[in-house]
Amino acid sequence: MKPKVSLLSIVLTTVLMTFSASSTVADAVIYRWIDERGSPVNSDRPPPTGVDYEVVSTSSRMVRSVASEEGAVPLKVEPSASNDFQPVDSRAPIIEKNPEYCQRARDNLQALDTSAKIRIRNEEGEYRYINDEEKLSQRKRAEESITAYCEK
Repeated sequence: MKPKVSLLSIVLTTVLMTFSASSTVADAVIYRWIDERGSPVNSDRPPPTGVDYEVVSTSSRMVRSVASEEGAVPLKVEPSASNDFQPVDSRAPIIEKNPEYCQRARDNLQALDTSAKIRIRNEEGEYRYINDEEKLSQRKRAEESITAYCEK
């Protein structure tokens, strides 16, 4: 004789399994670093030896920076006086200073500050001149890039 399984017990079991799985994911640790090609990497495992990285606690939104010499850190992610976690606004991307991008932004700003007509390619690949409103918009973007990528 087979035991009766009610619809309610199936639903309750499914709900409990979903909540237990989501709480496991909510307490995860993410390792974040930049790979050799300059691309950001997020992983559940530490990076290769010799790479600076950050340990991110998804439950507390705290981040701990780890120097490459320090090696892999333990999975302890509870903020305490002993492991230097810093609160981070996860909405704001971390932008590293980049001399190449900085110089390009400075060159763009210099070109936009001249009285010359600025010519760009449109979506079809044809050249066209930008108007004064577009020039102001491009100038603002160049200034924001200088702020983001240039050393003070």
